Amino acid sequence: MPKASELMALAAIQLLDEDHIRWTLAELAGWINEGVKAIVLAKPSAASMTAALQLGQGTRQALPADIDGKAPIQLLGVNRNLASTATPRLGLRAIRTAARDQIDAQEPNWHNRSYVPYRKEARQVVFDEQVPTEFYVYPGNDGTGIVEVAFSYVPTPVTLAEGADAELLESWAIDVGLPEPYSVPLLDYVLYRCHSKDDTAADTVKAQSHYQLFAAAVGIKVQVEGANNPNRRR
Repeated sequence: MPKASELMALAAIQLLDEDHIRWTLAELAGWINEGVKAIVLAKPSAASMTAALQLGQGTRQALPADIDGKAPIQLLGVNRNLASTATPRLGLRAIRTAARDQIDAQEPNWHNRSYVPYRKEARQVVFDEQVPTEFYVYPGNDGTGIVEVAFSYVPTPVTLAEGADAELLESWAIDVGLPEPYSVPLLDYVLYRCHSKDDTAADTVKAQSHYQLFAAAVGIKVQVEGANNPNRRR
């Protein structure tokens, strides 16, 4: 995983500011954090993980505000039932993704436990793209079920440890929260924000150029991963 200090050093070379006079290390750290958020917003799976989730009673379920120290921003999938929340995870029945209109057409009262009794095991899951941290399970859960969910999150911001010297590059040897090769578009985002700074060093042409490189790199990666998704191979 790339370090903030590595990106700062590369940015300083291109900015002709290797002493970090015009763009301080603390300022560059702020742009790195903003760039990470922009990448995760465009490609949620850039920062993603799986976790065991205890289901609540009923059909409607929601990701908690904190899962294993991470704040979920979007549900990516519900994979399988689990025997418990312990590790290593013991998987049970797989869970299929279903279209809401299909279940509604076959069983309009599936949200009512009088028609479809609640169970521990989830068979199908329904997503609502307008509510990225919520989902529905069929049949409704009795409150004892456990499933494995995949979700995206915003990585921990690059911040200095207490007592560290903000003017020393070595102090910023902190993981940015994204794996390689995201250091490439992240560097372009930092340079875009630096050249957009409202002072005598501003260069809107360079800023626009780096933003285009950033957007293209993230967009191309999304397209390539989509084309090479194992689920699409025959």
